[in-house]
Amino acid sequence: MDVQDKLLTISPYSRPGRQLVKVTAIVIHWTGNPGATAEQNRDFFEGRKDGKDGTGSAHYCIGYDGEIIRCIPDNEIAYHCGSSANDPASGKIYTDYAREKFGDYCSFPATKSPNSVTIGLELCPIDAAGRFNDKTWAAATELTASLLQKFSLSTDDITTHNKIVGWKNCPKWFVDHPEDFDKFVADVAILI
Repeated sequence: MDVQDKLLTISPYSRPGRQLVKVTAIVIHWTGNPGATAEQNRDFFEGRKDGKDGTGSAHYCIGYDGEIIRCIPDNEIAYHCGSSANDPASGKIYTDYAREKFGDYCSFPATKSPNSVTIGLELCPIDAAGRFNDKTWAAATELTASLLQKFSLSTDDITTHNKIVGWKNCPKWFVDHPEDFDKFVADVAILI
């Protein structure tokens, strides 16, 4: 597995430079912009360093050729799954699942969010439906398996942005096709 380090500039909007408390889950996302490469998505996060486009980032971007770009070191916080909006099902900030899984890290303000205990992976989709090609899928499963091993986690610790916040359709393909998320997790399990 080849991981390219193209770390974001430390800034309050994309790479705060604060240490993760611990790692309790790997969060899967989609970039939401078919056709954009892993590097273009990394550069989008870099462009947020001045706060012009809000906050947001992820630890890794995984592209169409299976390329993996690390944007933020594994021991630092990325802004990928925090929320200030209510989950439609529970009416609270964060889902019941997230509040049970992450406990005190599902409180507001964002300094105490699931971002403090998770690593975020952004996968590049091939279309607006959110599908991933075989190379992206393979690289994402390999990276996820490697991170689970590194942090002594299990496949139960793979989750999605949607499962944490409830209101965000991310990653779209896995939200719309939960059986494919189950297949992704099964593919990771084979690699552990």
